[in-house]
Amino acid sequence: MTTAIIELDHLQKNFGKFAALKDVSFTLAPGQVLGFLGPNGAGKSTTIRAILGLLKKSGGSVTVFGKDAWRDDAAIHSRIAYVPGDVY
Repeated sequence: MTTAIIELDHLQKNFGKFAALKDVSFTLAPGQVLGFLGPNGAGKSTTIRAILGLLKKSGGSVTVFGKDAWRDDAAIHSRIAYVPGDVY
């Protein structure tokens, strides 16, 4: 069995009392393509930032290449590129 490229398991992110992400789970296998679609405020950017280890999760788990997105962010960043849409 191959390691998932990205795996979210019951990801949660709270900003104070506001729950930005509630129980987000999915697995991205090698060779799959994933797109984030949704209205403003749906949690797309928050999810991506948690995957990149730029934002600490409130609950659940996030792994990229089998590594913890928060603890192993430097190792993960050496293998990926990210260009946000809101570059100033």
